[in-house]
Amino acid sequence: MTETVPAGPRGGLPERCRIAVVGSGLAGLSLARELAEHGADGVVVLEAGPDRGHAHKELLTRDESLKLWHTEDPDFHRAWASEWPPHYVHSSGLRRRLGGRSLYWHGVCLPVEEQVLRSGAWPPALAAELLGEGLPEGSLYDQVGAQLADWAGAPLGHCRSTRERRLVARLQELGHPVQPTPQAARSERLPGGEVRQVPFTPLTHWRGPVPLPLPYPVLPDCPVTHLRTASDGSVEVTVGRPGGPAEVLRADQVVLAGGTFENTRLVGRVLAETHGLDSWEFDNLTDHVNQGFVVTVPRATMPLPPGPGRAFCFTPELDTCRSYLFFDVMESPRPDTVLMCVWTMGEQVSTESRVRVERVSPGGQWELGVQPTISPADDRIVERQAARLAEVAERVFGIDPLTYSLRKEDFREGGPLFLPQLRAALGHDATVSGGAVFPYVYPLGSVDHEAGTLALGGDAVDEDGTVRVMPRVSVLGPAVFPRQGAANPSLTTLALAKWYARRLCSR
Repeated sequence: MTETVPAGPRGGLPERCRIAVVGSGLAGLSLARELAEHGADGVVVLEAGPDRGHAHKELLTRDESLKLWHTEDPDFHRAWASEWPPHYVHSSGLRRRLGGRSLYWHGVCLPVEEQVLRSGAWPPALAAELLGEGLPEGSLYDQVGAQLADWAGAPLGHCRSTRERRLVARLQELGHPVQPTPQAARSERLPGGEVRQVPFTPLTHWRGPVPLPLPYPVLPDCPVTHLRTASDGSVEVTVGRPGGPAEVLRADQVVLAGGTFENTRLVGRVLAETHGLDSWEFDNLTDHVNQGFVVTVPRATMPLPPGPGRAFCFTPELDTCRSYLFFDVMESPRPDTVLMCVWTMGEQVSTESRVRVERVSPGGQWELGVQPTISPADDRIVERQAARLAEVAERVFGIDPLTYSLRKEDFREGGPLFLPQLRAALGHDATVSGGAVFPYVYPLGSVDHEAGTLALGGDAVDEDGTVRVMPRVSVLGPAVFPRQGAANPSLTTLALAKWYARRLCSR
């Protein structure tokens, strides 16, 4: 198991280490695992939040999981203010605990699209490794996918239930070239006997012939407030625990592997202080454009077998709206109806959304402000997504497209939101009133896919993620994506952890 050290005098915090990894989510713990496999020593992982155990939210009931995600998470933390609510408010925030968002994701493993990697935005050498050009061991995506499949005990894109096979066959009959959504998840049985698909978290580590414990300390309750270069060239990492004095860890190398906003805050403060300023701004903040509907129909309309069993499939819609189209069968409260969620997720075109890091007190408190932007090109994606969803509602579920009412203004205004629409769908009796759709939008920031502020090869970091003004500090995670395409970011986050560990250990 991972060694976690409780808070106390220095909370296990050493005075010096070789590599300090800041953040214990997918990026940070995966990097630590890769470093261990390369034989690196002197590594310490710092996590701002507490250790509340390693159970994924998918082990909860649906109601408990929804409450944790949307309303009642004790570890939810938003350390920024948005200048355009509802974007980057509501459920937009950090999950500040050991494991981070790796305990909340759905395990979806889609690579950034080849045309995006070849667009010139991504460093060509890294794009080649992600795609496997000239690598005898295969692409970084293939290597990570093989490790996850070994952990899951099955290929990531296999059909997980009879219901899923029926769903795929039915949608293909209707002209949708869908396939099971590749997920890093495996079956686990709940105490009551129900079997769930539970996504991977690096807290469980890679499973090989002999599972290896992580040989490094992982220190919870260690929020990093700022970084400074020491007189000997090392990096002073200041840890400021609430209610206690600040403590300093000196590291030969620091890797910022927290969420995009936390990485941006730390780098922004470094840049501002280096240039004698009280603030610093970053552009290229992007998130995915996400909207969809919950639908409830009689089982005769969507003839799927009743009973438990996840059914989750997708198809790319890149030519029409730069998006993926997902179909997800949910647990229905009525045995004679089918409840599904259908949504599109696309690449945000605008790169003009900004993050401002600013000193707000003489004592050194720094805050984040987010300035979201939706461009006319983003509006066109929203419109195309809405048109596609209306077409799906008609062709798949027999819903009059005139009743599908989402407009581009709805996305800009941030409503209706998912949770109220799900509750409305759960209360609708399709056997009495007929099938119905309940459209929703996710405002920017709501799906926790924010990225791009510290893009590789940009003004702040070079092509291998090194902070230009502080060469012993580097950045990992979606913050460094120059473009993120329409795909979920997690597979690329894991691939970059593997890529960066090799580079770091070769120095």
